Amino acid sequence: MSTPSLVLGLDSSTEWLSVALWLGDGSVLQRTEEGGARASQRMLPLLAELLAQAGLRLEQVGLIGFGAGPGAFTGVRAACAAAQGLGHGLACPVVPVSTLLAVAAGCEQPPDVERWLVVNDARMGEVYWALAEREPAPAPLGEPGWRLVEPPRVQSPRQAAQHWLRCFGVDAPAWVLCGNAWAEHGAALAEELGAGWHAALQGARVAAPQAAAVARLARLAHAAGASMPASQARPLYVRDKVALTTAERARQAGSPAGGPLR
Repeated sequence: MSTPSLVLGLDSSTEWLSVALWLGDGSVLQRTEEGGARASQRMLPLLAELLAQAGLRLEQVGLIGFGAGPGAFTGVRAACAAAQGLGHGLACPVVPVSTLLAVAAGCEQPPDVERWLVVNDARMGEVYWALAEREPAPAPLGEPGWRLVEPPRVQSPRQAAQHWLRCFGVDAPAWVLCGNAWAEHGAALAEELGAGWHAALQGARVAAPQAAAVARLARLAHAAGASMPASQARPLYVRDKVALTTAERARQAGSPAGGPLR
């Protein structure tokens, strides 16, 4: 399958909004700014700025990748809606990209490491995590591909740590640990995991998904025949519940239901 010369990447699955253009010569232009509630309003203006910087027209975009999740509910919906609308208007295919896979692909790549344990903050006292692996064989475009070895999960830090100890061992494997959850949940994870994981946790890389990595992964997926019409694009949810009840918020804050919430 022919590879488009201009690939658009979008991500607003965390507190950051990121828009990127993957150009035909392999270079990438990217803009990143605070996202959140304003992501849906700023996504297209950022794209217009990038196109103007590159001296290109929107009609030249031939493929769109978007951070499909897991992530912030409104953020992944905003990126999906933008990809659907642009893809339909441009009559070009789209690729829903795992945000956790994008974190791994966007990190610096040590040549002797093939797996990345990605952990992102899921709010509500939980984390999203997945185990990503660099493909041993070159992807169709002659560069490393990526896949998820362990599918995305949403768990409390305690549940995640117990799963890792049970499946990966009391001594941390020689993997890269990355994601944006370490500042918020690092202490809780370290307490559960014990001394065997201490060095790995100390070296964890704080990183969020970037649109440049989303565009790159979309390009690889399209070359492998995994793109789709814009009408088929959907967000990836691993949590159906997106808000806590009053009682649940109270318990999490350590106060009785109906009492003051910290």
